[in-house]
Amino acid sequence: MSERDGAKVARTLRDAILRLDLRPGVLLDEAELGDRLKVSRTPIREAIIQLIADGLVVREGRKAKVAPLDFDDIPKLYDALLISSRLVHRQAALNRTTRDLKAISDEMERFEDLASTGNGVERSEVNAAFHKAIATAADNRYISDFYEQALLGTIRLSRASFSKVELSGRSPETTDLSDHLAETIRQHRCIYEAIEAQDVAAADATAVEHFQLTKKRVIEVLFGQTADFIAQEDLTLDSWDLSQLPGNGKNSAH
Repeated sequence: MSERDGAKVARTLRDAILRLDLRPGVLLDEAELGDRLKVSRTPIREAIIQLIADGLVVREGRKAKVAPLDFDDIPKLYDALLISSRLVHRQAALNRTTRDLKAISDEMERFEDLASTGNGVERSEVNAAFHKAIATAADNRYISDFYEQALLGTIRLSRASFSKVELSGRSPETTDLSDHLAETIRQHRCIYEAIEAQDVAAADATAVEHFQLTKKRVIEVLFGQTADFIAQEDLTLDSWDLSQLPGNGKNSAH
């Protein structure tokens, strides 16, 4: 990893935060991160600045830490997701290119291939890639940045809400989850078809429908596993075993 490549460091830390390898509230020590990732403090600082802009890291005085999950902000987060996703889908329908369609289709098919594997983390990452491909097709960085920040927030919330067993895929698929995945696949297809046809109204409608599915699923899990979620004391750790951080050794960012 290049010492000056703050983007690679940011990607490594972003992945760790979204995977909950770095939990909300964890302090980010620049010297220790630099040592673990074998870079100087300069790209670490550049990465932290970028992650603050993404809403994934916050400053408290001279210290930086992974942004806490504020459940009072959930309604605002989903308001932002709804508005931004409608904008992104409409613009994608207007501006998509053949290359954009290929990228969206590839991620859609990857998600479908993973639907039966039981690996919730991998499904979540491919699902995010599908939606980011749509954001790219919108060809408007102001709208895309707005959307991706809301998307990152909902991914963190989803990861914190779902049980470790469900995310890791160590338990058999439940009928409820299977039904949810089947409906997600159907909606992804509808989204793709609307964007391919450059049907702005249909793209808008599918964005709303997909938002409702996403919100419903997270709310069900939040209220259905409240006791388990509260019991996860490490959500507010102030330290972390950085030897486990993605980007250390053979798992370095690329």
